[in-house]
Amino acid sequence: MVTKSFTRALSLTAATCVLLSATPTCPAYGQSETDNAAQNDPVLRGYTSDSNLFEQIDSDILKKEVELLKLNAEFRTHYTAGDRWKKRRMKLYDFAGGGIANAGDIALLSQFWRYYRNPGDGLAHKGRLESGPLVVMIAYCTLGGLYALEGCYDLAKDYKGKQKGFAAKTVYKKALAAKIELDKLFAVRDQKLQALNSDNCALQTAQGRVLKDVRDLSLIEFSRVYVDSRKQKAARDLTTLGTIAVCATGAWPGAYAVLRGVKDVNLKKVGSGGIGFLISGSTLTAAPVLIHGGAAITGKVCTSKLEESLVKSQSTTIAALEKDLTSYREIASKVRPSVDHSQHFAVVQNCSRTDMSFLKKSDAGRSAKC
Repeated sequence: MVTKSFTRALSLTAATCVLLSATPTCPAYGQSETDNAAQNDPVLRGYTSDSNLFEQIDSDILKKEVELLKLNAEFRTHYTAGDRWKKRRMKLYDFAGGGIANAGDIALLSQFWRYYRNPGDGLAHKGRLESGPLVVMIAYCTLGGLYALEGCYDLAKDYKGKQKGFAAKTVYKKALAAKIELDKLFAVRDQKLQALNSDNCALQTAQGRVLKDVRDLSLIEFSRVYVDSRKQKAARDLTTLGTIAVCATGAWPGAYAVLRGVKDVNLKKVGSGGIGFLISGSTLTAAPVLIHGGAAITGKVCTSKLEESLVKSQSTTIAALEKDLTSYREIASKVRPSVDHSQHFAVVQNCSRTDMSFLKKSDAGRSAKC
């Protein structure tokens, strides 16, 4: 998974170089504070009605869309670059905890088997009987402690990612800022479009549709990547917390109560330990539902949040982009614009198609695992 994501990141970086090098650059601006502020805001930028007007606007739009594509690639590469040793560590933790617990169970069973074969001798070896729940309690504490350490390690990785700018809030703010900037640029473009003649208007309208398709697909891709990363984090944290809860309830209300009951020769205390084991076992049984359910709820919440701010009414597909791109090429072949962006759009189209198919395969793979 990491290799595929890294390859896609390289392809998008290459697309960035192609687009930025091929599209015309904007004219220089003054160095005063007022002009700098106007340059940063497309509404205040003051595009002039010259022959290069739409080339300037489209250049800014393409740059901003490439920034969004690059953000998607970098964010996906970051959160899919998992620790290849994590699964092995988790299996080792489970093996260690299960092995220690089995040793305690064997100690208890050996004493019960001895009593079953010779009831007259009774449970004479009290110390051996006490060792059973004691070892089981040690097993719970060991497994819970190891998962707690793994949780701390995950938090440390999250902190490092936050320092690099990959925190969920930071990435979301970047995407939202890019979307707002693009909306302003398209508003300016649509306003200037009304003053063109019929031939140029048809060409610029077709080119505008392609640019909007790329924007919409980029935002849809970001929303899927963002939701997927939030779901993975929720599942990871619920797994860690759930395992700690299983170990905590099994160790103290469960094994500890049995140990105290054996020491005090009090059957009520021994019986009360069953409550802890019941809670622990129930939590473990319900773990798959809690983990996947929690991840699904997190995905729904994130999706609703993104629909309100990023992809509220955008249902663009790759097929729509291909259709608009074909229409643009047909019109461009007749009008022959000064700068033909067909090849540049094709690069972004291929990147979008690859990324969207990757997300669909990832969703299908996770559904199959569930």
